[in-house]
This record gives sequence, structure tokens and C-alpha cells, in this order.
Amino acid sequence: MARPSARPQLIEAALRVVEAGGITALTLDAVVEEAGMTKRGLIYHFPNKHALLVGIHEELADRIERALLDATGRDPEGASLVDRTKGYVLASLRSLTHVEMPFILEAANDPEWMAPWLRVYRRWFPEGEQPVEDMDDQSLRCLVARMAADGLWGYESTLASPLTSEARERLAASILDVLGEDA
Repeated sequence: MARPSARPQLIEAALRVVEAGGITALTLDAVVEEAGMTKRGLIYHFPNKHALLVGIHEELADRIERALLDATGRDPEGASLVDRTKGYVLASLRSLTHVEMPFILEAANDPEWMAPWLRVYRRWFPEGEQPVEDMDDQSLRCLVARMAADGLWGYESTLASPLTSEARERLAASILDVLGEDA
């Protein structure tokens, strides 16, 4: 029987390093120390910091995809734009943590880091490539709801303490009100 890969452990260790010290604290040595592994073991999976960052972005984007599937209850191909948007709003408010924010912001600096995020977003919202001027009312309301969810997540990530579950639910309901009768 094959031994389980240490890759997930290393990514979790890297995320803990960033959560504790910010993205600038992320070094291969810090990940090795946090994971309790050897540098050779880390380099086997991630030959350099760039490869580690690619792996982190892939994992975080996969987590978002799983949260979207859970919140929507089905694959995007079987869900309407409104249902996918509702799922996005709910997944954003339930699953994102403070550690994702620096990675998502940093992803814009490297096409390899951005690729996993775009893969997920384009799968769930292929109509997102459409210019705003060409959107019908429903598509525009869905875009506004997704933007509001992103803004709420950004807002919450700057707070000293997280929002209560009641506050999140109230904000989610308010964001979903943007969808109008479609929701």
C-alpha cells in the first residue's frame, strides 16, 4: 500500500505560517519547522517557494469549489445563474478565512497563481466574461450580489473579531435581496 502524500500536510503548515505571521513569514524553512518535516521532504513536493505558492493557490481554489458545490447542492452545469450566485454568496460567507485574502490578492501578480482561481470562477460563472453593458438585468443583479459577497469578505477580514453567525446571516439575506424575486 502506498504511503499517503505529505503534500496536504505541507500546505496546511504553510497556511498556519501565514495565519500566524502574514504572507511575508512564508519561507520554506518556516514551513518545514511548522510541519515537523525535513527540508528534503518539502523540496520533494515543492522544489521552491513558487511551486509551494502554486500548490497553496490550487488547494484554496479547490476548497472554494467544494464550498460552492455544498452551498449550491449541485454542479454548476445543473444550476441556474441565480442558484449559482446564491451558492457563491453563501459559500463566501461560510467558508473563507482570513488566510485566503492575502493569497487571492497576491494571485494577481502571477498567472500561475491566478489560474486555479480563474478555473473555478469561469466554471461557475462563464457569463462573467460578458461586458457589464451587455448584461441583462438578472445577470447584472447576480454580478452585484457576488461583488457584495466579495466586499463583505474583505470587510470582515479587516475586523479585529469575526462577525457573529447572526450578523453573517443578516448580511447574506441583504445581499441576496439584490436578486429580487429571482431568489
